[in-house]
Amino acid sequence: MKSHIAAALTLVISAGACLAQQPAKTPAPDCSSIAAVDHGKMDHEAHLAAMERCASSAGPTSSGQAAFGAISEVVRMLKSDPKTDWTKVNVEALRQHLIDMDDVTMHSAAVQRSIPGGIEVDVTGTGRTTDAIRRMTVNHAAMLTSDSDYNASAKEIPGGTRLTVTAKKANDTNIVARIRGLGFAGIMTEGDHHAAHHIAIARGEMVHSR
Repeated sequence: MKSHIAAALTLVISAGACLAQQPAKTPAPDCSSIAAVDHGKMDHEAHLAAMERCASSAGPTSSGQAAFGAISEVVRMLKSDPKTDWTKVNVEALRQHLIDMDDVTMHSAAVQRSIPGGIEVDVTGTGRTTDAIRRMTVNHAAMLTSDSDYNASAKEIPGGTRLTVTAKKANDTNIVARIRGLGFAGIMTEGDHHAAHHIAIARGEMVHSR
């Protein structure tokens, strides 16, 4: 009997020794207070390690899909604005516009030529992409022309449009080089109107024609 008791005590003592040898778990950092640390007094290495632990413990922030994220952002804006008229809101129109953006960016062909003062690009596609090209280039050409740097026009051709973009000042070699370097994809991103355009479509203030 005594031998059994002694064996049991030996096991308990051994287990306690093993636990004692294990490193203590690092307490979870107070992520809410990390940004408020006095940088003049901090232990920079410890602060960096705490930030990394917070980043790894936080949930993901990406929606996982660009169009979904754009729609989600607009919905948050609509909900936070007490003046939103929900009887006019049309998020489906925004979705259709984002499909156009994807078609034009990812599924069109663009053949670029240099012309005096800028570029001429034949942008073509098939099926829905053709319609998307025509919608987006015509609207964007008008936006570009309102910019202080560019003149732009979009002319319908078989399968799409011919987009012409030139510098307002033909002798401005820097702007001409920029236009040619940006090409079709880059020039389509020019202007600060995109976000405002999206919220206007979702609010029902702009019609997205199909």
